Amino acid sequence: MRALRGANGESRGGAAYVARVQPLCIPGAFMWSRRQPDRRMNFNSFFFSTPEGNVAVDPLPLETDELEQLVALSGLSWVVLTNRDHVRSAAVLRESFGARIATSEAEASAIDIPVDRVLHDGDTAFPGAVVVALQHQKTPGEFALHLAEHSALVVGDALIGVPAGALSLLPDERYADVTQSVLALRRLWALKPEVLLLGDGTPLFSGATRAIGAVLFARGGLAVNRINLDDVPREHFISPDGKFGSDDADVDPLIGGEHLGYQVVTLKPGMRFCPLHAHYREEELYIVLEGTPSVRTDRETLQCRAGDFIAFPVGREHAHQLLNESAADATVILLGAEQPEELVYYPDSDKISARAPGVRYRLRAKPQLEYFDSE
Repeated sequence: MRALRGANGESRGGAAYVARVQPLCIPGAFMWSRRQPDRRMNFNSFFFSTPEGNVAVDPLPLETDELEQLVALSGLSWVVLTNRDHVRSAAVLRESFGARIATSEAEASAIDIPVDRVLHDGDTAFPGAVVVALQHQKTPGEFALHLAEHSALVVGDALIGVPAGALSLLPDERYADVTQSVLALRRLWALKPEVLLLGDGTPLFSGATRAIGAVLFARGGLAVNRINLDDVPREHFISPDGKFGSDDADVDPLIGGEHLGYQVVTLKPGMRFCPLHAHYREEELYIVLEGTPSVRTDRETLQCRAGDFIAFPVGREHAHQLLNESAADATVILLGAEQPEELVYYPDSDKISARAPGVRYRLRAKPQLEYFDSE
């Protein structure tokens, strides 16, 4: 995109203020900004080119020549509004391009332009962008967009990029319940983003997860690092063949776990949690909460009971599998070291899983390849 003029044609030092739409680290994504002198920060809007048409998120007002530039970019198919205070130029873009409007149900009822699509938590707003509903914020239907492939979040007002390089929240009076508002933002923390594209302030292009944790702890204190199991969402998993399945509660992402992973798993009778496997870097510990699950190794299968601790040091000789051979549900805490690099071996299938930052492979252990194979 070419340079864009200021929305109000304002001048600074006798020269026209120029706002440039900048290409971002995300392919097909751009940002344009307008300075808000009274707030001493920029407001930002985002543009995404997708196979299903171009999308603008929380679009700031555009001047005539800027609208012409959108024509040159094949126009605009959708405008996504993360909250009712970011309607901005949505009506102009609807009139100019026939762009359709999408927002959440609660926000749709509070804006004065027609809404063509109501978005719900977990919906795909546009290719690669999933809706993350945020409760207890300044407006009841606010949401963020999760761009998982790029480890990025688009956030309207829930997080503010002030000071530059860090984050802040709105003043207490903007929330009905400050504590609930802060704790609700753990949903964003749990996604472990690297990039935050912020509607207000300076976006973060690295270190976003740590910055979210810092601002939540500063406002919420130790409560941010505590959660009751009743408040952890459960995810049901079943393998295609029905042999493996569980109800999982991932705890560590919600309360800021960095070097330990902790998960609570419930197994129905007859189910297995995972294949027999051995870790080479990440030591594990199982703690039985309820029921009588079993742990299978190469040598034996051991039935356990509530209160048992079972350690799994690293190495091939400590391969293990959690299963439930009883007639009742069994619930187990899985605790493990979190390492950026890991190698896992699966004896039953002779597979290897290798993981490093930006790399993940699963492959058969045999046949072995020669050193110069395919070089």
